[in-house]
Amino acid sequence: MRSIILLLAVLLISSAPSQAVDGKEQDSRQSGIPFSFFADLVAGPEKAEFELVLRNDGGTPLAFEFPTSQKYEITVYDASKQRVYQYSEGKAFAQAFETLKLKPQQSIRWKESWDYYKNGERVEPGEYTVAAKLKAVGVNTKPISKQSALMDSKSLVIPGMNPVFRKINVEGSNGSYIVYGEARPGNGWFHYSLEDGHNELVSETKVATGSKYPEWKHFTIRIDVTREKLPSSGSLILNLYEEDQAGTMLNIYPVLLERFK
Repeated sequence: MRSIILLLAVLLISSAPSQAVDGKEQDSRQSGIPFSFFADLVAGPEKAEFELVLRNDGGTPLAFEFPTSQKYEITVYDASKQRVYQYSEGKAFAQAFETLKLKPQQSIRWKESWDYYKNGERVEPGEYTVAAKLKAVGVNTKPISKQSALMDSKSLVIPGMNPVFRKINVEGSNGSYIVYGEARPGNGWFHYSLEDGHNELVSETKVATGSKYPEWKHFTIRIDVTREKLPSSGSLILNLYEEDQAGTMLNIYPVLLERFK
């Protein structure tokens, strides 16, 4: 049972980017111009991470034209089609024409995040829809005729709030990481282990917090993985969890340390 639950926790993060509403990555070459625009998503326990990718798929340079400094929009809708998050809300953008140039086969990536809060309250757990749009109006001085070439839509499953772990942050890369946050385990300790989706890189390790539920206590974990053990592709997932008296894992909190592509 332990391995099955742990695998599900790993898949929660590592598979999130491929949850396309239409079942496939948006291919913007339908516009007659060889470029692609799509969104990758990661639904973590406390925030969603959005990565937008614009790629020149052709053999000649492309110059994307924008009417303002805003390059993209991200909007999240609940099941009733009500907007719960919009990237541009509350932001100011320069009202000046801008051009973004990409060499053949070159890509540019933008990263944003959302903490699952709307108007000061966390939204309900469940399935949401993320709509991403490139705000370009033309390429190489020619208008983009098909607006669908500038859009991608994916599903996002927001989990419930974890009662034991919160404010988790990660620093570091390439095998050396510091993970810190707050915990309030019922017995005064919790465990962690490290997976890459296929192998266990750090076996179960116990951490004593010095306090018990309901008091929150700060903790810091140092993780070091040798270069030989780092995956060439995939994700490093640190799983934080409690155990009951039977050894069953409870309140699992998967932490994405790094994605390798």
